[in-house]
Amino acid sequence: MAKSKCLTCVWEDEHDKKVDNSRTNKAWGRKVGVSEASIRRHKDHSPVIEQVAAFTDDDGDLLASAVDIPMEFVTSRGMSLRDPVTGSWQKMTWHPNRKALHDSLQYDDLKESLEGWKPDPFWALAGDSHDPTHQSERVSVLNMADLQVGKANQRWGGTPETISSVRRSVSRFAEYVVYHSVKTVVLVDNGDPIENVWNTPAQLVTNDLDVPAQIRTFRRLVLETMKTIAPHVDELYYVSIPSNHGQARTGYKSPGGTVDADFGLEISHQLEDATKENPHLQHITYVRPEPLDETAVLEIANTKLAFNHGHQSGGIFKHGQWWKGMDHGRMAGWDADIFVFGHFHTSATYQSGDGRWVVAVASSDPGSDWFTNRTGESSTRGMTAFDLDPLNPGVPQNVRVI
Repeated sequence: MAKSKCLTCVWEDEHDKKVDNSRTNKAWGRKVGVSEASIRRHKDHSPVIEQVAAFTDDDGDLLASAVDIPMEFVTSRGMSLRDPVTGSWQKMTWHPNRKALHDSLQYDDLKESLEGWKPDPFWALAGDSHDPTHQSERVSVLNMADLQVGKANQRWGGTPETISSVRRSVSRFAEYVVYHSVKTVVLVDNGDPIENVWNTPAQLVTNDLDVPAQIRTFRRLVLETMKTIAPHVDELYYVSIPSNHGQARTGYKSPGGTVDADFGLEISHQLEDATKENPHLQHITYVRPEPLDETAVLEIANTKLAFNHGHQSGGIFKHGQWWKGMDHGRMAGWDADIFVFGHFHTSATYQSGDGRWVVAVASSDPGSDWFTNRTGESSTRGMTAFDLDPLNPGVPQNVRVI
C-alpha cells in the first residue's frame, strides 16, 4: 500500500503557499485543518523554511527564531531557537547585551559606505587654489580627542552638537590642507572616542546613545573624516591609543581585559580592514601602540611623536613629570621630541626638559557641567591641530584650536 501524502503538503500544493513561521503551529493547524503535531512533523521533514522574526509561541512568549546567536554568547538552554538546516527546535539562554555589542563591532556599514566610493570631483579640483608659497614638505596633525560620543544633557548639548563640532573642525582643517598643498597628514584618535557607561553611575542618565550606537557613530565620523582628507594628500596616518572611556569593562571601574581591550583600538582595526579594499584609501597607514603599551609612536618630518591619552599622568601640567618616569623606564615614547596628550579637554603647549615639547589637546565634546559647576571653568571646544617642518624638526608649529 502506497504511503499517503502529507495533508499539509497537499494543502500547500493546492493553495500555492508554504507553511512557514509567520504563524504558530497551532494557528497553522487550524488554517490547514490538521493537528498541531501534524504541522510540527511537516516542518521537521520539510526543506529549510524561511525564518520570520518576532512571532510568539502558544503561550504568547517571543521566539527568537530569526536571531543568529554566536555560541560564545549561549550560557544555558532555555529559549526556543529553530535550526535553519534541520528545522528542529532547541532551548537556550543567551545575553542580548553581548549580542548587541557583537553586532556593533561589525564593519558591514563601513563596507557599504565605501562600496564604489571615489573622491568628489569638486574636492579633486580644489587643490588648484592654493598658497603659492606653501611648504610642500609640511606635515599637519589633527587631534580628534575626547569626543565621548553619547555624552549628553550638558550646556553644549549632546551627540548632535558633538557631530556638528567635529564636522566643522574637519572642514576647516581640510581647507587648510588644500590651500597649503599639505602632502602628509596625521589624524589622531587621542582616546575617549565614546562616553561608554561604566565610568560613573551618572552616565546612565546623561547618555543619549547606548554603547553600540556610540561605537557606530564614532566609527562613521572617522571614516567621514578620512574620505574628506585622503583625496588631497599623498600620505595619511591614523593613530589610535587606549583610554579610560574607551576601555572595555564589565562594570564600574572594572576592566574587561588588558589595555588592548579598547573600543578605540578595535575601531582602528575595523577601519583598516575596510579601507584597504578601496583604491582611493590605500595610502592610509594605521599606527597603534605595541601590545600592552598605552603609547603610540610615529617618526615623521625628522621628528619623533608620541601619543598617550593622559589619564595616568595626574594633571595637564603634570604630563612632563610623568614623561620623565617613562624616560627612565625607557617606556614607549621615552625619547620622543613631542608628546601629545588628551583626557583633560584643554589645549596647552609647553616645553619639558631640554627642548622637548608637551602638547595637550582640546575636545569636541559638549562640555562637563559637573566640572564647570564646581570650578566655574570651561575650555575652548574644537580640535587641536599643529604642523611639523622637517627643516625645523622637533618643534610643534602653528598650534591652534579649530
